[in-house]
Amino acid sequence: MNITKAIVSQFTAHKGKKTDKRLWLNIISKFIGKLAVSLILIGLAYVILYPLIFCISQAIRLPADMYDPRVIYIPQHFTWQNFKDAWSFLEYPRILMNTINVSLWPTLLQLCTCALAGYGFARFKFKGKGLMFGLVILTFIVPPQTISVTTYTTFRYFDPFYIFSGLNLVGIMPADYIDITDTLWSFILPALFASGIKSGLFIFVYRQFFRGFPKELEEAAYIDGCGSFETFLKILVPNAVPAFVTVFLLSLVWYYNDYYTVPLFLPQTEVLSSSLNDMFTNMTTVGGLYAGVDEVLIYPIWRAGIILYILPLLIMFLLFQRKFTESIARSGIVG
Repeated sequence: MNITKAIVSQFTAHKGKKTDKRLWLNIISKFIGKLAVSLILIGLAYVILYPLIFCISQAIRLPADMYDPRVIYIPQHFTWQNFKDAWSFLEYPRILMNTINVSLWPTLLQLCTCALAGYGFARFKFKGKGLMFGLVILTFIVPPQTISVTTYTTFRYFDPFYIFSGLNLVGIMPADYIDITDTLWSFILPALFASGIKSGLFIFVYRQFFRGFPKELEEAAYIDGCGSFETFLKILVPNAVPAFVTVFLLSLVWYYNDYYTVPLFLPQTEVLSSSLNDMFTNMTTVGGLYAGVDEVLIYPIWRAGIILYILPLLIMFLLFQRKFTESIARSGIVG
């Protein structure tokens, strides 16, 4: 509609005048450019939304519709029973709270520790700064699976600076290590030292944002008697809301979707990512409620479980869409 109005306005503005070839070429080129952009955006929207639309279509249909060749997107028989079954199989309220608990606290810690690290890289000069920042970049380039065995061993026999070994020698500790696997400490400690999931990327985001921040405001704070940490808290943090929003949302989503680290360090804690992965198997194995049933008939329940899984993230995206878009543009990830 906007393209049509633009073309009409071009002709209206030149009504009664002789339209030369340049004007025609200009109008046609603008039309083709806007049409190409529109087609690209429509194609991207289709690629992104198609799996979600297809998943919703299967989640609200009866199992009998899975064998009906006429049913592609719009079911012949609508039902909400699939969501009730998926809710029951997943034990959704309990496991959702476990997932939020595992995701939220490390995210809040990373929000603070990565900000301090990013501020240090952006504003202070010290020996080995370039090397250390290069190592930070490597943390989100190198796959975390390469250090998973070492990290697990460290947490399984946790003894920082041989403190517990010394306490064991004098009879205070019953053992020379403690096991912090299968506890939330295995996620809190890395986040506390800015080495949690994707921490390197978040440090980079903060560094890019703080580097673009006007130094004059910090210098004014120094003149007023503020130290570096006080300047950071009173000047930079209130003005770094876009960077904090970006890091909070990305970190929360990555912890929420993680299906490798959580089962490794918290094997007894059920979260949505691993429960959804095991849901289909648990329903069809021997002793399961749908043991021996054709797997095609169970797809609607599984699709309903997928919708329940992404629902909290979808609601969060709808609530913070504008702020997230603005924060991405201002925090240095693009551009």
